[in-house]
Amino acid sequence: MLNYIRKFRPLNAKASWIGWFVTVHLTLSFTIMLMMIAMGINPTLLVSVIGAPLWIGVAFASKTLTDKIMED
Repeated sequence: MLNYIRKFRPLNAKASWIGWFVTVHLTLSFTIMLMMIAMGINPTLLVSVIGAPLWIGVAFASKTLTDKIMED
């Protein structure tokens, strides 16, 4: 059963895309948050006020980067 799932191309491709998206998203989020804290921005402000538009931008950037990584 497990070998059949591994050979099933659409499932394997989608799982790979989701894995890369999560990896890129977490890395990008961590890097941006770390840089903003290093610049002296209050972490509470960062998560609440600045966070909403920033994370929407991070999600779109992560999708774009993941699509570039997954191009054949």
